[in-house]
Amino acid sequence: MSRTRAPLIISFILLVSACSFKTIYHRLDYLIPSYVEGMVSLDDVLEKKVEQRANLLVRWHRNTQLTQYADLLRTIQQDVESPLDVQRVLQHTATIQALWRALEAKIKDEMAELLPMLNGEQREELFESIDDKNEDFYDEYVDLNEDERIEQYIETTTESYENWLGSLTAAQEQAIEKSASGLISSAALRLTQRRVWQRNIREILDSGDTKEVKTLRLQQFFDDFNLNEQPQLAAASEANIKTLARLTVEIINQATTEQKSFFKNKTGEYIEIFTELSENR
Repeated sequence: MSRTRAPLIISFILLVSACSFKTIYHRLDYLIPSYVEGMVSLDDVLEKKVEQRANLLVRWHRNTQLTQYADLLRTIQQDVESPLDVQRVLQHTATIQALWRALEAKIKDEMAELLPMLNGEQREELFESIDDKNEDFYDEYVDLNEDERIEQYIETTTESYENWLGSLTAAQEQAIEKSASGLISSAALRLTQRRVWQRNIREILDSGDTKEVKTLRLQQFFDDFNLNEQPQLAAASEANIKTLARLTVEIINQATTEQKSFFKNKTGEYIEIFTELSENR
């Protein structure tokens, strides 16, 4: 992604209604294989394997992460009621990033197990799908002039805050417009690194190694290759996180009574849902 995962309110939960989120989550063990099927045709054996691994992944997430998200939202609810500072926002951002990293590690483990099971035709289909997604990424995030990039930042950031606060005031909208020019685009570099990742994965999968060796090589590669540790990407990410943290503080500390009520109700719905899902309800 060209934008960093924004702090606090704006991008650690899918931007869907609470009801839709619960419905979608209950169907993830079906939706994940369907998503994979959209990228590569699965035979019966591999489809069953993907379904099994998806079920294990969802179960792990349900049992380990949902309660942590609920606890975090409760803390944020309290923070919104009093003046917020940048350091507090950065602490919440670090918590969110840690949860994401744990999920990413699990996904990488699943990929290392499943990718070596693809035959030659399936591998070609997979990498063609990845190429298509890279082209879409280029069109959406890279092939923009500066004015288009800033306008895109303003639009997506405004939508994110409105999702959690309702309608914004003129002052809050101006704060977003002002901060947008300070966000650093790393889209081109991120796309380059995505293609490096793709080439390395393809080299491992196309090798004559056994499935077991391919799995070990993939695990090692995933451990060593961290997109966000690339120096320029890391610098851009850190700068953007701080910019968005300052913006969040400004917007929250200007929040109206109606916005705070909107936020409390919205987060309360998610707290209830996360708790119910963690209890398998």
